[in-house]
Amino acid sequence: MTDSSGAPDSEPRKSLGGHVRTHAKPLLGVAFASGIGILASFAFQFVTLRYLSPADFGLLAAFFVIVNVAAIGSASLQSAVAVQTAAVMPETPRRRGLRAKIPVEALTLGVGGGAVVALLSGWLAAALGTTPLVIMAAAASIPLSFVFADAVGLLQGIGRVGAAVRWSTLSQASRVVFAVLGIVLATGLGGMIGAVLAALVFAVLGALWTSRRIPRPATGVFSASGLTIVALTVSFAWLTNSDSFFLRAGAPEQMAGLYAAALVFVKTGFLLPTTLSLYLLPRFVRNRENAALSRLGVWVTLGLSGGTGLAMILFFALFGRWLLAFLAPSSIDAAIYLVPAAIAYLPWIAAQGMLIKMTSIASGSAALLLVVAIFAQAVSFLLVIPDITAMLILFGAIGVAVLAGFMLLDFRAARRSLES
Repeated sequence: MTDSSGAPDSEPRKSLGGHVRTHAKPLLGVAFASGIGILASFAFQFVTLRYLSPADFGLLAAFFVIVNVAAIGSASLQSAVAVQTAAVMPETPRRRGLRAKIPVEALTLGVGGGAVVALLSGWLAAALGTTPLVIMAAAASIPLSFVFADAVGLLQGIGRVGAAVRWSTLSQASRVVFAVLGIVLATGLGGMIGAVLAALVFAVLGALWTSRRIPRPATGVFSASGLTIVALTVSFAWLTNSDSFFLRAGAPEQMAGLYAAALVFVKTGFLLPTTLSLYLLPRFVRNRENAALSRLGVWVTLGLSGGTGLAMILFFALFGRWLLAFLAPSSIDAAIYLVPAAIAYLPWIAAQGMLIKMTSIASGSAALLLVVAIFAQAVSFLLVIPDITAMLILFGAIGVAVLAGFMLLDFRAARRSLES
């Protein structure tokens, strides 16, 4: 949709093969770097699991509960910054649409979120079965994660996706390096938490330095479009994670644990649409007025995301039990959930591909659709859990409805664009 520099495509009628040749290499580079980051994340989990006692690993898991919840918020900020930066970058840097470089929204949200967690540290520590010091460490990570997301969003918005992915990957890889250093120094749980914070500081400084010359758009996250993007991101994240939450609350612990173990593998299906979002989101923004090119991007994204989901179902049907026996022998009974869960997640994987387009236009209708889906999903789950089969049928059906709604909204937007 654009060249590798992020400039709009000079050949809007280029053939499908031409677009594939233009974008295949940078997309492969993004996918490769993302893969390294994922492997580094697994390596950190493996190293800490082997080093820490079960009790300390449970405390570390509580730390990551807070970190991962904050990551949903920072991801929504990153998407908003990327969209708004991409929208103004074709203009000159001296336009009134650009403003000072201080990340006011990131600091406001990050410091505010961290302060709330710190104030609730006693209650959260009791609820998560950990200590207030662990919660305070998680609170300290929240402002850093928001500032990092803001810098990465600027890089993504101007088309420097390689730099954005590089710092995201380095943040994961450096965790492993700092964790190994902590093990050598015998620092225990504190060293593992310190490794996460040190890696985040390293990534923040690097991303800030790399994005230092990028002008900031005047429209921030505290705007109609920014809040819509936040609603899209947070709502979709909840919809694709709430099954584990409801099941853990309403099903026997062993059943919920096996299902969660299966989802570790099923959710790898989201890696492709996530990678595509990094690369395509700013390009969708810059080509809003080119209905034909945007439509091509939508169909390619939908096809790749859906194809990934189908391939995953086939792989699990053939090799799922072997995969668990090799990687997680203690959870081999989770194999019975792999194929059913992969089928239920198929429309959601495809919908995440469509979410890229909905985010690029800050679709309020799409955000409303997701909010309605949240209520429908909550009511459905409360009625059928602990019946996992019924839960997955309803989960998949709601995913089909969301995907169909996204496609209808895209069709209407494309038709209005052609009529104008």
